[in-house]
Amino acid sequence: MGMSSGGGGSRTTVSEINITPMVDVMLVLLIIFMVASPLIPKEENDENREVDIDLPVTQKNPNTVNLKDTSKMILEVDRDLKVKLGEVVLSDCSANKTGTDPKRFAPCFEQVYNALGSNPRLQEEKTLYLLADTEIPYGFVVGVMNEIKKAGVANVGMVTNPEYIDE
Repeated sequence: MGMSSGGGGSRTTVSEINITPMVDVMLVLLIIFMVASPLIPKEENDENREVDIDLPVTQKNPNTVNLKDTSKMILEVDRDLKVKLGEVVLSDCSANKTGTDPKRFAPCFEQVYNALGSNPRLQEEKTLYLLADTEIPYGFVVGVMNEIKKAGVANVGMVTNPEYIDE
């Protein structure tokens, strides 16, 4: 019971994979994710989100700021893990400096968040400079920056050491 197709010639099979439908599906999925990603709600206490910052001033960058002449608010984190806004101490974590528990700074971060969130000038300007000592733990600086962002500050400028700036 053989079956014959018309034409009488021999047919050859194509051994290549047609990827056009796969590319079409991938492009449709890409568009769906691009449209849907801004709609995903941010959780209130999501510690794993990235922290967006303005890059520090480099030697060739003309956008240097003289801290003595600026009217912007400056948040300072000193060597003893004291967080100060101007002359006011917002949090003192010097007792928690040693240790390995990752949550040891949580009460200090909460104090920083409450103080920054209730500061009317900061809530109006939405701009802050962060001046952190080089001897403090990196995780503490990132935690303070996270609390700054959670408090609603849109622009955070990192202050660098003046000896790296060409005069």
